[in-house]
Amino acid sequence: MGNGLTGDIIQAHADGRKEGEYLSVRVDFVLLPDYALALLLTDLRELRRDVWNREKVLVAVDHFAPPSTVERANLVKRVLSFVKEEGISHCSLYGGICHQLLAEGPWVGPGMVVLGADSHTTTAGALGCLATGLGSTDILYTLITGRTWLRPPEAVRVNLKGKLPPYLMGKDIALELLGRVGESGFLSQAVEFYDLEGMIPMDDRLALCNMVVEGGAKNGLFHPDDVTRGYIEGRNGHSGQWKWTFDGDPQYRGIMEVNPSSLNPQLALPHSPSQVVDVEEAKGEVIHQVFIGSCTGGRFRDLEVAAASLKGKKVAPGLRLLVTPASVKIYQEAMERGYIQAIVEAGGVVLNPSCGPCGGIDKGILGAGERCLSTSNRNYRGRMGDPSSMVYLASPLTAAATALRGEITDPRELL
Repeated sequence: MGNGLTGDIIQAHADGRKEGEYLSVRVDFVLLPDYALALLLTDLRELRRDVWNREKVLVAVDHFAPPSTVERANLVKRVLSFVKEEGISHCSLYGGICHQLLAEGPWVGPGMVVLGADSHTTTAGALGCLATGLGSTDILYTLITGRTWLRPPEAVRVNLKGKLPPYLMGKDIALELLGRVGESGFLSQAVEFYDLEGMIPMDDRLALCNMVVEGGAKNGLFHPDDVTRGYIEGRNGHSGQWKWTFDGDPQYRGIMEVNPSSLNPQLALPHSPSQVVDVEEAKGEVIHQVFIGSCTGGRFRDLEVAAASLKGKKVAPGLRLLVTPASVKIYQEAMERGYIQAIVEAGGVVLNPSCGPCGGIDKGILGAGERCLSTSNRNYRGRMGDPSSMVYLASPLTAAATALRGEITDPRELL
């Protein structure tokens, strides 16, 4: 059937009920960002139904963190009141972006079914699970029943051969793939990555699974390996989630090959993540703001490489460099390693862990005609501010190089 490991996970969670091609499956964990839970509160209360398992839900106040308007403050108040009333066990208040928190916590591991009320829930697939975002009505059903209905999607296998050169990151591979297939090239499919030599770091894997949804994919996942095991056994002192193994031979509708050593740094032009060119082709375009952060580009390795590029230098005069760690844990570790100091001394502004500029929510909104180079996942028209503004997408390495020059710059020029 060509449903890959994703199809096997769905079959393993099926409870025997079926409607056409859709199977009723058990859900292992649910992710609820603040804005999405707020949409469900009225229905949950009107239905007078309890959450099926309060231990299997993570609520994160991350989009409005802290709230920038009265309306958003009242929304957060309602969300926190619900968490308290229902006795939800896991709630993060300003602790970081929900997708990073899900990966850092002890809840998710290989072979699980994880749902979220946000499209970039696919990020968690880097841990070898089926992680996907669903709409509010579907999430409401899951919160009450602990189940959902899924159709095993066709799967595409992506073979990653070799290690990342010092001038490339997972974001470059993600953009390369989107440039190949376009905005709908993975439509309704599973994208499954095989790191053939175990050389792709977990932070880059998370970025790759985060970005597959920009090609229309239902989910992305990495076939579990020693990198997966090492990450899971080392995160936050929790070592009990490596309980699943897979010995089968998943079938795929197609195979794609990527050799990172043959790639150049990549850049998505406005206004589509799939309008991709080599960074060299846009070199010299003046940039007003650089944003290093989001659930795609605010992890520890992202801050590490940015700080290494910026250390002892200054950002270009007049350019605004905004840096947002994806979680408090990342923020603290980056401070201990001196990365935050290097960024600040270079002229960068470090924001609290939150979604912030990525979705034009607050803290870095663009004005008319301004151009931003961002490590986030989307660059649609008006995504980060005024409709006439323009957003380019690139890796943290390219972002740091651009911040120093004030214009789009190939990171190889500064390495």
